[in-house]
Amino acid sequence: MKRILLTGMLLGLVLVPGWASAQDKTVTTVGMSSTSRADAVREAQRAAVEEAVGVFIQSESEMQNFVLQKDKIISRTQGYIRSFDVIKESAESGEFTVTIQATVSLDMIKDDLIAMKILLESMERPKVMILIDEDYKSMDDLGMELAGTELSAMMGAKGFDLVDKAQVEAARSKDQSRQALSGNDAAARSLGLSFGAQYVIVGKAVAQDAGEALPGTGLRSVQASLQARVIQTQTGAVLGSVVKNAVSAHISPLTGATNALKQTVKLAVDEYLVDAITNSFQDFLNNGAPIKLHIAGVGNFRGYKDASSAVEKMNRVVSSKREGWNKAGGILVLDLRFKGTSEELAELLDGQMVGEKKMEVVDFAPERVDCQVN
Repeated sequence: MKRILLTGMLLGLVLVPGWASAQDKTVTTVGMSSTSRADAVREAQRAAVEEAVGVFIQSESEMQNFVLQKDKIISRTQGYIRSFDVIKESAESGEFTVTIQATVSLDMIKDDLIAMKILLESMERPKVMILIDEDYKSMDDLGMELAGTELSAMMGAKGFDLVDKAQVEAARSKDQSRQALSGNDAAARSLGLSFGAQYVIVGKAVAQDAGEALPGTGLRSVQASLQARVIQTQTGAVLGSVVKNAVSAHISPLTGATNALKQTVKLAVDEYLVDAITNSFQDFLNNGAPIKLHIAGVGNFRGYKDASSAVEKMNRVVSSKREGWNKAGGILVLDLRFKGTSEELAELLDGQMVGEKKMEVVDFAPERVDCQVN
């Protein structure tokens, strides 16, 4: 028989938008086993990792996903724990109890593919649009989008949903796309919204043949640079930008460019892009995500007041701004800041009483919920 007890000591970590910069978490956990002391230690270590994973779990849906994948994550216990000390132990009636203080690597958990996918599920799998302009200086026109292809592959491997490549290609011919690539963030936001993307990664990749790496070897030195910025389409906020550089030597300029650009993309993804998006979501969890609420069937002023008041008083609604109401159309529009996802808001709204009537959810998307009062 095995049992795990969590004492939940959190040292020096606060759940704020900068959580991704925290590298370690120190926890005190208890493991119990009727098999051996070593097994009790392993149970305490698993408990430490489980508690550390909890840093990334903020919603009911995320917890459900975690439960389904728990065994796969906890199996990586030894890789996540940097160090631990046994601070208390006992053995009574064949029951071993061990208390440990363990230091767990949050970075390693965050980088774990399964843990990242769990986080993304709680974010309702945000869709990302990638728009990269590519320039190959002092080289033949390669006719390939090396950086954009690699960036799409890496973000997809991390679990992000991407705007279809064919749709992105079609969008490149539009003036809006050219404006976005030239630095117009409003155009990038509008373009992302038109494809249902919550985030747009837009930027430029440059690869240049800088000549022979070593005289007489035939190896070409290819220098690559990637500049990218992230735009949150719901708010229009520019989350920031990143510039990464790399050099590769190869007899083939194409292979050299490919290798160098892969390095810049990996650096940008691992050191900035994923954190920028997940930090944005963490901020939404702490301060409320912007969600537009449309309520139909509000046919009079009393109904307008009742519906507005009912939503404003709901749990986890941080703020509610009345954008407008039209009696003829009977539609009330509210701009909310809600601590959770649109699906969680929909669950709270469905069946909510508005005066003597009841609210029914008819549709929802990551940034919008549509209801009707019947």
